[in-house]
Amino acid sequence: MKYLFSVLVITFLVVSCSKDNPIVKPVISTEYYPLKIGSWHIYDVDSISYDNFTTPVTIDTASYQVMEEITDTFYDLEGSLSFELKRFKRMGNDSVDIENAKWNISDVWWVKNKNGNIERIEENILFVSLINPVKEGITWDGNAFNLIESWDFEYTNIGHDFGGHENTVTVLQKQEDLENKLLYQKYQEVFAKGVGLVSRTRINVDSQGDTDEIRNTIPVLERPEGGFQFFQRLNSYFIPEE
Repeated sequence: MKYLFSVLVITFLVVSCSKDNPIVKPVISTEYYPLKIGSWHIYDVDSISYDNFTTPVTIDTASYQVMEEITDTFYDLEGSLSFELKRFKRMGNDSVDIENAKWNISDVWWVKNKNGNIERIEENILFVSLINPVKEGITWDGNAFNLIESWDFEYTNIGHDFGGHENTVTVLQKQEDLENKLLYQKYQEVFAKGVGLVSRTRINVDSQGDTDEIRNTIPVLERPEGGFQFFQRLNSYFIPEE
């Protein structure tokens, strides 16, 4: 009877603890980046560039669409399964709406799941886009395998809604100190669970400013003289079912 009573007490404590502290399944990176042949994503892109070699500063803008489609798989030199990512661009004009314009292939990139981490090879440069586990505040060097200076990527806003998409995670790749009077940089990507990349922002602008008063009162982003701004937002997508 004493043995039976002890078993019942232990069982009760285990069940009670399980209810109070349920086991939370870790969120893995591939949940935010489905890798399936035949999937495609179309993005609306707006870019602005500033040329300070002219007076006044020359500002060029462009709007177009990019489509990324997973078309094939292969094993790379490391023996890792890689997915071929074909990229197409199209741009409208005065006589053709962008939705009716012809797609033209622009690049072939690659993406792979390496030990649970998502790596993208863009223009032959490898970036570690996502790592495991997906957890608030975790940081990693997104440029660990390329020649670009070290950038501490960081997970933020996990589970938040973003741009009409539920359950997203933001990867803040780089952001210059907002107190900087001469330079503003912000690089970030947002991924939605079960969807993939839904937003990419790249801002790198500089401005000397004419006077100390201007530099101290007007943010660099409001008086850019050089650099660029790039915004990519998901328009539509398709992911095959299992």
